[in-house]
Amino acid sequence: MTRATRNKLRPENFTGHPDVQNCISSLKAKFGDRYERLNVSDTLGEQAGADGVELQYVDLVQKGGGVLGIALVGYTYILEEAGIRFFSLAGTSAGAINTAMIASVGKDKSEKKSVKIIEYLSDLNFFDMVDGHPVARTLIRWFIKNKNFSKEAKKWIIGLLGSFFALLLLDVLFLGLIHVSVKWSVAARASFVLTGVSMLLIVSVAGYGKYMLSRLKTAGYGINPGNFLLNWIKEKMQGNGVNNIRDLEQKVSVIPPLKQRHANMETLSTLKANVTFITAELVTQNKVEFPKMWDLFRKENNGTPDIHPAFFVRASMSIPLFFEACVINGIDTENEAVQQRWKEIFGIAKEKIPVTAKFVDGGMLSNFPLNIFYNPRITIPRMPSFGIDLDDSLPQVDRGANSHKWELGSFMGKMLNTMRGYYDKDFVLKNKVYERGVGSVKLNEFNWLNFFLTDQDKIAMFVKGAKAATQFLENFDWEEYKKERSKV
Repeated sequence: MTRATRNKLRPENFTGHPDVQNCISSLKAKFGDRYERLNVSDTLGEQAGADGVELQYVDLVQKGGGVLGIALVGYTYILEEAGIRFFSLAGTSAGAINTAMIASVGKDKSEKKSVKIIEYLSDLNFFDMVDGHPVARTLIRWFIKNKNFSKEAKKWIIGLLGSFFALLLLDVLFLGLIHVSVKWSVAARASFVLTGVSMLLIVSVAGYGKYMLSRLKTAGYGINPGNFLLNWIKEKMQGNGVNNIRDLEQKVSVIPPLKQRHANMETLSTLKANVTFITAELVTQNKVEFPKMWDLFRKENNGTPDIHPAFFVRASMSIPLFFEACVINGIDTENEAVQQRWKEIFGIAKEKIPVTAKFVDGGMLSNFPLNIFYNPRITIPRMPSFGIDLDDSLPQVDRGANSHKWELGSFMGKMLNTMRGYYDKDFVLKNKVYERGVGSVKLNEFNWLNFFLTDQDKIAMFVKGAKAATQFLENFDWEEYKKERSKV
């Protein structure tokens, strides 16, 4: 089956879905056919969009969540249809992918980006991202499709070992019966053969497991190299004229003509747009913000940084064990400019600057970096910070009554989630106004690591994102946001 016949999705399968159209109709019923009653920002476009809708600018932060990132596109599609455009952008993991696409697509910020991104997703076979060893790909196809894949794998392991020991017991039993009748002798031989096959299977699994562990060590502890993902992002960025960091910074920094909603606002001339991808650096154990910090690790080559911005997105998406860690070797620790940057940003002295950097998923430290646009000097914001939260937690609440029954996997998982989520949670606890700008997409029926998605899954996630954005806009109060922000 060719790629062309396998992928039959078109952008209209997403945008033309009845539920998505109902979302747009609902918003127009409340805010007007041109959203003239929608007020989400005091920073406006001097000219309306092509459909006559007045443009309003916001900062946008997108949360990580593996393949659940499709819902992010559904969310931003609705925002764009309502005339909302994105000034500065930030994202982690899957959020970094959509952030990169929004930053790259089109000529400037006033254009709609989501339809083009939907086109990219329509043509993408997500399982191509699983580009590891064929056996590993098969195992992932079997197990990761299940949301409770750890339980499924445990069931298979227990079943295999249980069958082996059961066959051993049958072997002993039949040995004692082979002298009784010929039929027991036949049964014994069959049992011995099955036991041998089971033993061979166990040895093969153990041998492959040992091989994978050794390979994981040399490959940055990741099953998949992630080359397909890196090349896909690079191809899409270059197709939109982003061939290096300077191109990306230029695209992001170009601001279309803006105007103020109120005459007494702080001047818009001080506004500077940027884009940020969050990743975690293991050697120095720091949160890294790209492209802001690229010069910690690389030098310019003829005036251009010798690293493509697609690397930043791939680094942010380096899901531990699933993808190999991204590595930068040969950091010029003797370069004075590099030394100064390490000292400025992390306070690291020359002798402690690493020669090699290893990056893993930014979600390990900050999966939802709402603090990225926080400026304590601004008391009355000119635009809000919108955040898109991907919530795949199960509906039942664990209140700890059965915490003594947690297995090691559950205990480790909760410990990891506590560490990876508290950095962002702590900021929101101290700055609750930012919760007003966050819309949450409920996705608990999907597995964030299921790269073997059906077309129906993709559309369903997109629709959920669109519905969440609609609900958010119907309830967002910009005036209350400004009042609360002024108290911080």
